Amino acid sequence: MNRLLITIGCLVFLPWMGQSQNSYSLEEAIDYALKNSSSLKMKQIDIADAEQRIKELRSRGLPTVSGTANYQFFAAVPQQPLEDFISPIVIGVLNSTVSQQNPIPLGPTQTFEVSFAQKHNVSGAIDARALIFDGSYLAALKAARLFRDFVDTGVDIDEQAIINNVTKAYMNVLILEINKETIDNNISSIEKSLFEMREMYKEGFIEELDVDRLELSLANLQTEMSKLLQVENLSKNLLKFQMDYPIDDPIALTEDLDSFIAKSKIDEVNLEDDFDVSKRAEVVQIKKGLELQELNRESISKGNLPSLTAFANASETLARNELFNNDLAGWLPSAVLGLNLNVPIYDGGLRKAQIERSKLATQKATIELENFEKAVSLQVANARLQYKNAKATIEARERSQALAEKIFEKTQIKFREGVGSSIELTQAEAALFNEQSNYINALYDLLSAKVELDIALGNLKK
Repeated sequence: MNRLLITIGCLVFLPWMGQSQNSYSLEEAIDYALKNSSSLKMKQIDIADAEQRIKELRSRGLPTVSGTANYQFFAAVPQQPLEDFISPIVIGVLNSTVSQQNPIPLGPTQTFEVSFAQKHNVSGAIDARALIFDGSYLAALKAARLFRDFVDTGVDIDEQAIINNVTKAYMNVLILEINKETIDNNISSIEKSLFEMREMYKEGFIEELDVDRLELSLANLQTEMSKLLQVENLSKNLLKFQMDYPIDDPIALTEDLDSFIAKSKIDEVNLEDDFDVSKRAEVVQIKKGLELQELNRESISKGNLPSLTAFANASETLARNELFNNDLAGWLPSAVLGLNLNVPIYDGGLRKAQIERSKLATQKATIELENFEKAVSLQVANARLQYKNAKATIEARERSQALAEKIFEKTQIKFREGVGSSIELTQAEAALFNEQSNYINALYDLLSAKVELDIALGNLKK
């Protein structure tokens, strides 16, 4: 019994689970893209690398301790030639005292071999060092932290681009769906009219040519529907690509065009609002780059200051011809403490050239910021103009479509009452389909203009 209940539960809930995994609202599609984007994953790696860079740089200012151990065995003990300096001294003393009357002759200088090394040599040492002062250290550490923020702004830019691309791709699929719905309704309407005309033809009220014209219109609409289905697959594949979604997996959209339009807040647009360019993530990144250039120049300039390092070293050495003979000399300790002062005197103009290059890079970044602000101002102006034109166009298309529907309905009535021709009906029908297509295109242009305006203003968010 329990197994039966489990089986029934699986049959009921598995289709629902499958649908929930493959169906997405716009917000869910954006969330999926942000979680699975390969470019964002690369940016997260860059952030982690920046964190490690900060730790790496910070370690330069922290004490370091290292230990070493060394053992050497001389299979052949190194020796040095040494002149006999003792015999001349002894003979000189004797000749000046005891042998003054009969001096001892000084023969040729003798050379003999002597060694100051032992066969076994063991040593161990601990070395500690700490940076006390380095003018460029703090500036470099601050720059590393700022670089982390710089990388963060890159993530913001990538996230914004993903949101933009997913929104556009999602909108394209919705437009295609409303286009399909319109054509499907037209096909149903023509099929109904075609049935009526065939009956009228059987009764001899109309000519076969009238039926043929309607059948041709139906065939054309069916062809358009077939094309739209192919384009819909392409549009969904584009959406999958923008989401980093598996291309071979099915996907469905839970929102319709009406909800998308409601979220777009088309009627709430104020084209006279002031534009704040700092809302664009690119501006924030360029300004962070300028700050980095300033800190880089500061770090280079302070590199001209002296640096002071403290060090301590403790070691012990053991040198014996017989390593394990404790009757011989034992471990010999040694310890040293000190300071190391490094004073830059002349670097051949290297630092000056680096500072000048940093200034040039700052000037270049400043110009890039000015150019970007100008480009954004132009982008906003164009987006506002396109939106204004698209809004006017959609209003005109709505009126034209309503008028075409009215004409088509009256033409149908006239044809059924026998006072209108099939040519008039076909022309009215073609005019209606054309206006419907124009309206859908105008709606697409309006939604696209709204998205582009939000992108330009930096308002397109999750």
